[in-house]
Amino acid sequence: MTAPPLVLQWGRERYMLKYDYEDLRDTTLGQFKEVCREVTGVPRNGMRLIFSGATMKDDSSPLAHYGLYPGAAVKMIGRKEDAEKSAPPTKEEREESALIHKIDDISNEATDRLSSPMQGYLTNAQLYIDQFGAAAAGGLVDRALREIKAAERKKLTDAYKMVNETLMQYLLKIDDIACPPDADKARQRRKQAVRQLQAWMDQMDRKRESVEQSEATISQ
Repeated sequence: MTAPPLVLQWGRERYMLKYDYEDLRDTTLGQFKEVCREVTGVPRNGMRLIFSGATMKDDSSPLAHYGLYPGAAVKMIGRKEDAEKSAPPTKEEREESALIHKIDDISNEATDRLSSPMQGYLTNAQLYIDQFGAAAAGGLVDRALREIKAAERKKLTDAYKMVNETLMQYLLKIDDIACPPDADKARQRRKQAVRQLQAWMDQMDRKRESVEQSEATISQ
């Protein structure tokens, strides 16, 4: 199950940021402030982040150090007008921003393209387990049912292969994005995208294993 987003509250604005438990352990407060700056326009030196009534101060500490969890709400105090007085973004910052947008585009494209096929596979795989497992238990396995089962099994195999191969293609696309050593935010975003795609592959693999286990049980 996908972790609920972290909520950044700034006045009347609400921003949903994708952070799971591992992200919260790996991301420092300083890195998180950079994300906040990007989405709100409030400069780092002009913002104050508050969680559970306490101000988070040490930029080198991971977010988990402050007790943050997926779905938690972080309050930000700061003025966007201060950003006008700050220096314009450097070439390196612009390049890193472009990398982040590229990573997000690939991740969003993968989500749009694969969410429906993945859900369809997971649903149909469970139906396959329930229907044919129940039929075998009731002694209803005949030639016609075996033919139906074979046809449904082929559909599952084809669907799994399509989704898995497409996920691998997106993983390779993200892996091909080279982030400079000092582009911490871009590398963090790439890591999150890779972790999400791998989590989907693991979910598909677990359901495939459930199908195979059900077949092994039926054949006994």
